[in-house]
Amino acid sequence: MKVSKIGIFKNRVPLLLISMLLAITITGCNISKGPTPSEKPEDKIDNNIDKDKEAMESRNTIDESIKNKMKIVEEESILEAAKEWFHEFDKIEGAYVFQHPDATYIRINSKERPTGGYSIHIKDYSGEEYHRVIKFEIVEPKEGEIVSQAITYPSVILEIPSDSVGQYEIRTKNEEVFKSKEKLILAKLELPKENEGISNPVRIKGKIIAFEGAFSVRVLDDKDKVIYEEHLQADAGGPNWGKFDTEITYPKPNSESGSIEIGEYTAKEGEYVARDRVSIKFSE
Repeated sequence: MKVSKIGIFKNRVPLLLISMLLAITITGCNISKGPTPSEKPEDKIDNNIDKDKEAMESRNTIDESIKNKMKIVEEESILEAAKEWFHEFDKIEGAYVFQHPDATYIRINSKERPTGGYSIHIKDYSGEEYHRVIKFEIVEPKEGEIVSQAITYPSVILEIPSDSVGQYEIRTKNEEVFKSKEKLILAKLELPKENEGISNPVRIKGKIIAFEGAFSVRVLDDKDKVIYEEHLQADAGGPNWGKFDTEITYPKPNSESGSIEIGEYTAKEGEYVARDRVSIKFSE
């Protein structure tokens, strides 16, 4: 019996079509899966934002003539309290001054920019006394420079060492005064440390801004009852950071824990105002 070659070919055509359709379907399924977990689109966006921020921070500069008066720092290196406060003003144009016994931090935020490539240059710093002026300018990307096409918010954080608090005025190169906010931390207890066990006599060390340097230290029990108070004198009065390092002896407490607090009495009404406090444990 003869088998027709045409018949065999006709029978194979449907099989070939089915095979092709299956191949297309499988390929389509793989395409529809999208990026793998390690290639999420949002991850790529976040990475781009981080890279833009790093590039911007590395571009910020200070004029050579004032590098001995201040420095540019990264957010990760500043005090946690300053970092949290600065975050309240993310992407809000202005100057934000955080004055602390350890250092003064100033964050300058520029307005929104359409692309990357922008940076901040600190041109000048004047005024050694209470009133201090910082001048800056925005540096635009050079013509033809390859930059990110994402929206950016140029900013810079300055660290300024200082023995006293001051009033900072931030100006643009056109002498326009930048709107600003400030936060002042009036005291810092360096010793004893937070949750440290203490016994008599206890060392009290730190810095404070107080009228004529006069302040008080209090020892409190676990119910915030004052069990001892002593008036002390820092080595300088406001607006300077007055330093102190002394020992006090307190009566035996009835609780196992409590706190040590420093503060001052207001000159006008004589009201006590607490400035800093640490929790402690009584070792006796």
